[in-house]
Amino acid sequence: MKVAVISDIHGNLPALEAVMNDIKKRRVDKIICLGDIVGKGPSSKATIDICKKECDIVIKGNWEDFIYKAYLDINRGETDKVSDRISWYAGSIGAERMEYLGQLPHSTEFYFSGKLARLFHAHPKNFNRYYQNSPIEQRLELFDFGDFSEVKETAGIAIYADIHSAYLQAGQGRYLINVGSVGNPLEATQASYVIIEDSEDNDSNFSVQFLRVTYDIEKAIDLAKEANVPDLDGYISELRTAVYFRRS
Repeated sequence: MKVAVISDIHGNLPALEAVMNDIKKRRVDKIICLGDIVGKGPSSKATIDICKKECDIVIKGNWEDFIYKAYLDINRGETDKVSDRISWYAGSIGAERMEYLGQLPHSTEFYFSGKLARLFHAHPKNFNRYYQNSPIEQRLELFDFGDFSEVKETAGIAIYADIHSAYLQAGQGRYLINVGSVGNPLEATQASYVIIEDSEDNDSNFSVQFLRVTYDIEKAIDLAKEANVPDLDGYISELRTAVYFRRS
């Protein structure tokens, strides 16, 4: 089985289109999206529609989680709980797509090359954020199961996203994989995703391929300017430099 894993599109339509075109050339069996389809960029509606149509599984990211909660607050008239920035994104998505985001699962899991693979946005139990250099105790948590897990077993392969920086770590027969970001990468200005593939010759063999895809950054910036997205200058800076822009 050959599986493409994408994440953190963040409303960047040119980046998502470029990645989907690249995936189609590679003849994968399945596409899994680990969330954060929305926010930051201007094209959340379009990126939701593409992921809903093209991906076999879509996982809820932290942006889907808090934007959906904001949407519920707005519907209850509790607008004082919602920042102008998040209100802008929630309002641009629309009710039908917001309800779709609200029902997305927290994780998915399957057996791959004899190991349990668990895939989630940030953490199997919540949205805690752990990095490549986080304490080993925290990184080991990423192999745990939580209330959202169907299989109550420690994973042999944990695949996540959230930090916008791709990496692979291996130890004690377990593999920790971060797929990076399609629409808001923060270590290179090319869209990032991963393909995992098992072997037909050996039940325990598998490969992990990290891919970088060039896309039209200036087109993405033009779309953001036309929409006048919140924190426009910071968003442009991140796309052009792949360096996180710290917002006040």
